[in-house]
Amino acid sequence: MARIRDDQAFAAKRREILDAAEALFVEQGFHQTGMAAICDAAGMSPGGLYRYFASKTDIIRAIVETERESVLEMVEAIERAPDFRSGLVAALDEAITAVSDPDYASLALEIAAEGARNEDVGATVRETGQEAHEQLAGAIARARTRGEVAGAVNPDAAAAMILMLIDGAMNDMGKTFAAQKSRTRKAALARFVDAALGPPTT
Repeated sequence: MARIRDDQAFAAKRREILDAAEALFVEQGFHQTGMAAICDAAGMSPGGLYRYFASKTDIIRAIVETERESVLEMVEAIERAPDFRSGLVAALDEAITAVSDPDYASLALEIAAEGARNEDVGATVRETGQEAHEQLAGAIARARTRGEVAGAVNPDAAAAMILMLIDGAMNDMGKTFAAQKSRTRKAALARFVDAALGPPTT
């Protein structure tokens, strides 16, 4: 009888492998990290690992894909919030705090460099960035329809500004901003959001 794969266990093991690989990539870089090291860190044989990922490139692409999932979750959280602007401020605060972490920033730089060298990785990075932009722009457009965003606001441009702010948090200024008190960060982000979205029309 053929074995039936437990999808939940399979996904959990993939996540465990990705966590081990991410730690090695941050510490050593992509090109200095071989599949054997990832196997050791994940406590698996090469044959076991290849059941989950066919190559190191597949692992890198899967890491990028997790960013897509994070963006979708962020947009969903914003749209579930009772107030669109407060939801956006909360999501921005959480995202900026996360990406300003030195390990996250190091991994992001490794991904960007690998994307420039490897077309498969580069295509995944571009697709993920484009989807992030489309999802956020769509949320802003829906909020504009509800009157929570000024009618003159261009959702594509506003989404681009917001995503640029998140990307920019990976530098030293991002760490400085993330180190501020929560109340200070959120007040500054609220002013940014108000400027980006204009006055509500309702």
